[in-house]
Amino acid sequence: MANMSLSVDVPEVGVNSPQTTAKNFSSPLDQTTLSLAYRSFEVEIEYFYLVFQVLNLIEKYGRHVVPQAKPGLEDDPEPPSWVGKMKFLPHVYHFVRERQPVQLTLPAFPCKSFNRVSKVLGHLPDLGEELSLLRLNALCQDIQRVYAPGATVTIATDGALFNDILGISDEDCWDYGEALKEMISDLGLKGLRLIRPINLLGLVSEEDTTRETYLATVNICRDELDQQFGFSEDRLAAEIKKDRDTELTYCGMVKFLELEVQTSSTLAGLTKSAQRRMIKSMAKKMIQRSEAFTLAIRTLRPHDVRLSIHPSSGAAKLSFPLIPGPDGGFQKSPWHSCLAVGLDGNYRCVHSKDVDQTHELVYRDGRPYFYREKLPLYNWGMGVLELQPRYYQDMSTKTKTGGRVFSIDHESFQATAAAAQASAMERFLKLTQ
Repeated sequence: MANMSLSVDVPEVGVNSPQTTAKNFSSPLDQTTLSLAYRSFEVEIEYFYLVFQVLNLIEKYGRHVVPQAKPGLEDDPEPPSWVGKMKFLPHVYHFVRERQPVQLTLPAFPCKSFNRVSKVLGHLPDLGEELSLLRLNALCQDIQRVYAPGATVTIATDGALFNDILGISDEDCWDYGEALKEMISDLGLKGLRLIRPINLLGLVSEEDTTRETYLATVNICRDELDQQFGFSEDRLAAEIKKDRDTELTYCGMVKFLELEVQTSSTLAGLTKSAQRRMIKSMAKKMIQRSEAFTLAIRTLRPHDVRLSIHPSSGAAKLSFPLIPGPDGGFQKSPWHSCLAVGLDGNYRCVHSKDVDQTHELVYRDGRPYFYREKLPLYNWGMGVLELQPRYYQDMSTKTKTGGRVFSIDHESFQATAAAAQASAMERFLKLTQ
């Protein structure tokens, strides 16, 4: 076991032993039984030691709100501990006892936003998804350092639950998921796997899932999910009133939809109040399907540790910021935003309309990938071949000048930015020697 050696002295027992005042252990069978009991106890201690190491690592990646906080209040400056840790102790114990990778499931990565005018760069994953996947895989790598079998995060891509409500095509949803799988493979993220709702419900195996089978099955999948795991709108309304996490999710969903569907023809011609009613109805339908999917995961994958990209108290899941902000808290999800890389190396999840004048759009493989903050350095006649953000909050810059190609790290890049703003060409050249 990792950095741990436990030993328990087994007392010598027999007819004349002082330890046998309550009962004489006089036979070899009694001695063997007692030794086995001590060894079993020792093994259980080792299991629980590993379980808590794993749980402590998972907790470090989480961020939660104070359970009694009111909607709209900011997170406490000192984030509360994970109140659901003990709930998931038997889940992790199940895998540790079997010496199997710890299984975690995250319903997320549905599809890119419908609003491709002012929010996102297109319908395929970009740097936001890349950094998010890297962070999820980092959790698995950290767990493997203390628990040799490691961990696997199953991303249950849930686009099929929402895209028909939002007016996004099934084809776009399929393309997004396939691009994610390709990204996971290209980056060598061995701790991650991706499944679709049709796989979770057993309608189509992962091996037999093709574009054709997906498009032919997705509507059946939605109906099956509602029939097996859905619940009524009345029940949801009651949950919103009494359950803090459900209330947080609902308020966040309404706020999100107000911008998400502002370019949708569905709202055209409606009054403000009618638009508001429709948005609330859409939010409830999305939550109904989300809760049905959650129940399906809990039923069909009962031992998994449940992750969530939504802020919560942490009582029933670990809230996991995919791209933590400067304070460690949540930012916009990458499929509802694009990445803006600042001169300080920080990553911000923003709507494209908020940075398209102050940042430059960077392409990768012929498609828009992220924004970088504008810098006078790029106007000095120097060819910036590549500005590559790296996990986590770091970047490298490959530049060509005077016939030379060189790279500088993030610290030098910051110094270069300061030099550029001061118009000090000589200082910049010294950094590259």
